[in-house]
Amino acid sequence: MDQLPHGYTNFTRSAAGQVHKTYDGPRRWDNARRELVCLKALGQHLPIATVVEYDLAVPSMTLSLLPGRHGQDLIEEGHAPQVLRLVGATLARLQSFAPWIVDGLDGTGPVIVHGDFGPQNMLFDLTADRVTGVVDWESAHIGSPIEDLAWTEWLVRMHHPEAVDALDDLFAAAQFGPSWSERQAAMVRQIQDLIAYCESAEMTASALEWRDRLRRTEGWTAE
Repeated sequence: MDQLPHGYTNFTRSAAGQVHKTYDGPRRWDNARRELVCLKALGQHLPIATVVEYDLAVPSMTLSLLPGRHGQDLIEEGHAPQVLRLVGATLARLQSFAPWIVDGLDGTGPVIVHGDFGPQNMLFDLTADRVTGVVDWESAHIGSPIEDLAWTEWLVRMHHPEAVDALDDLFAAAQFGPSWSERQAAMVRQIQDLIAYCESAEMTASALEWRDRLRRTEGWTAE
């Protein structure tokens, strides 16, 4: 089996046109359950993998292998405006669904939140101008519309600073434009949650890395 790159997490391998995923970490059973309910409920509405089989006791899952190229690679090749426009349009579509369409997600709010949304967890066919896959639904929950939008911006600012100007394409396609202070506050909250998770799991090195990212994020300005 071949290990999948980028946004694919845990022990994730591909073979014979399928993805085989074994979940890791202290929250692995909850993560697998969240991903499963999202994939089952949203398969008719978004370009996501089909569940071939699963075992929540392990937990593990076998999924169809999605086509397309990874968003981070495409941004690095200079396609940020098109990629972020497609990301924004996909986010608008996700947020158009009533939260109850996915049974079993925790949280409160008006929308389904992917939880790790952005080009790092999406596949694209730019020739056809479309998203071919949205992956990694382990952090999905019900929450605020700003969460996935702000996290996409954070990923661009942190990992693709040369593409910051293309964030206007993201906001326009998402049809949602909260203020910079609101977006930055949402970024900070998510990083704080990640720090708390790392500390509870005794992942000391990861917690320190996220604390450094928190300091950098708090120091950003909108310009």
